[in-house]
Amino acid sequence: MKTETAPKSDLRLLDPKRTHLKMDGYGRLRLEVGFEERYGPVRAVRCLPLTRPYEFISIQLDEGEEVGVIPDLRELDAESRQAVEQDLELYYLKAEVHAILGVESRNGIITWDLETSLGPRRVHVRDRQNIRSLPNGCTVLTDIHGAKFEVPPVEKLDEKSRKWLEMEL
Repeated sequence: MKTETAPKSDLRLLDPKRTHLKMDGYGRLRLEVGFEERYGPVRAVRCLPLTRPYEFISIQLDEGEEVGVIPDLRELDAESRQAVEQDLELYYLKAEVHAILGVESRNGIITWDLETSLGPRRVHVRDRQNIRSLPNGCTVLTDIHGAKFEVPPVEKLDEKSRKWLEMEL
């Protein structure tokens, strides 16, 4: 007689009592599970964004590999919950840029200080491949979290913004 075993699941539910998340100096999410495990940078992704936005939050490495799933965001400590919510806000963000206040490049990260439809933002872009010119003249900046910032065509920008953009294109 042959005995069947249930297939092994790779789903890892993270225990909210042992899980701590925080933002680093570049605004990137870091994960600690107990004292043994440290991951970073990671990103938070909603598995069921429309029906259960606070449940089943996937924590993934930059390459997309899943570290684990937070069953319920509301069960995390306040600091972790705030960090995940901030990351989720960035991940699902799409904003229009009104002005470029400054640009600085350091260690492979381009930091943009922007005035956007959502207020002032400091945006970290990994490299120039995440700065895309569109056929309509707009430029899209994709930050390290995957959030998109749409810059209007150069001729619609003020002189200072235009100079900052032209230096980076």
